[in-house]
Amino acid sequence: MTSTCGRYEGFTLVEVVVALSIIAISFTVLIDTITSLGRETGDAEERFLKLVILDRKVKEGDHEGVEITRSEVPDFPRAKEVVYSLEEVFLVRYEIR
Repeated sequence: MTSTCGRYEGFTLVEVVVALSIIAISFTVLIDTITSLGRETGDAEERFLKLVILDRKVKEGDHEGVEITRSEVPDFPRAKEVVYSLEEVFLVRYEIR
């Protein structure tokens, strides 16, 4: 760039400050996004492990700590819906009589 006098080339202080501000804002958004994704990944891993535990309990018939809800399925009189829940995770099975 040429200064107003026409003798010097380079960036003005304002241009450098604007560029650094844009870079700083970009890095802030990036770090916030990475932190948020890390938390969400941890939550997903925790829910997945609870689901694996619930699946094992249902398969082994160990219903300790598992809430079981049975209900009729209106459109299918011979079927029953069985919901197994452990904290915030649940499995749904359908039993045919």
